[in-house]
Amino acid sequence: MKRHPSLIPISRQHHGGLLTARLLQHGAPPYKGMPTAAADKLAYTLQFYTDHLQAHFEIEETTVFAAARAHSEALAEQTDVLLAEHRQLEALIQALPQADAATLPDKLDEVGQLLEQHIRREEREFFELLQQSLPDEKLQLLQQLVLKHLA
Repeated sequence: MKRHPSLIPISRQHHGGLLTARLLQHGAPPYKGMPTAAADKLAYTLQFYTDHLQAHFEIEETTVFAAARAHSEALAEQTDVLLAEHRQLEALIQALPQADAATLPDKLDEVGQLLEQHIRREEREFFELLQQSLPDEKLQLLQQLVLKHLA
């Protein structure tokens, strides 16, 4: 899927999210340098959330989602779904430290499944519709906003 330059920085961030999502899921193969024990995966997830995911959600919500919502009802509807998933992921991740050792692997899997589903929805559906719907001048403006936000 070819991305408009305005979406490339966000798409690149999705790679780390997909790796984390897969790491958290049941049956994930060991990845070199990545945690394998549930407690270590918990620590990794909390650090990933703090260091990357919170900022990523903010960038999406203040730039891409805002542009989409202002453009069309179809994009606004997809934005509503994606925003709800952001809030659900935040709640699931913030609740992880309260999980006991017996339920932690299932809670991590739940986060991993939703995170993967969310990223794939953004990439395969939302970004595709956004690129097709927004005129080039709006995509150019979006690119400036994304780059400014990342600076």
